[in-house]
Amino acid sequence: MSKEVLEHLRSEFGDRVDIVERNERRAYVTVSNEDWIAVTRFMYEEERGRLATATGSDRSTGVELLYHFCIDRDGTIVNIRTTIPKPFPKIEALTPYYPAADFIEREIFDFLGVEFIGHPDPRKILSAHDRPADFHPMRRDE
Repeated sequence: MSKEVLEHLRSEFGDRVDIVERNERRAYVTVSNEDWIAVTRFMYEEERGRLATATGSDRSTGVELLYHFCIDRDGTIVNIRTTIPKPFPKIEALTPYYPAADFIEREIFDFLGVEFIGHPDPRKILSAHDRPADFHPMRRDE
């Protein structure tokens, strides 16, 4: 893992980021919802991280989001993680800053019910448009 990226994150955000290195090619960075957009924007704008994908999971503690950034210059992946409380998870959208997040945020909305505040097109993307608006098939409570 490139120590440079992790050192930059620690320098910029201090103890507001919890960094766990899994191996020489992957690290997980846990942040609060309040720091979420600043850290993801930092990964894109300052570290030139390429958003490979994002994933969402329904956990007992809330809906967990993981945005997976590839750092192409050294072949590593930095995963930015936060957990949003249920039953109505909301978080600022990355899409207005980074258009590549558009479809994946819409998919996470569609299947897990996360409202991405500021998303320019918050419509369902994969499920039937006549499906009830409050039904999210990947939520454990459904």
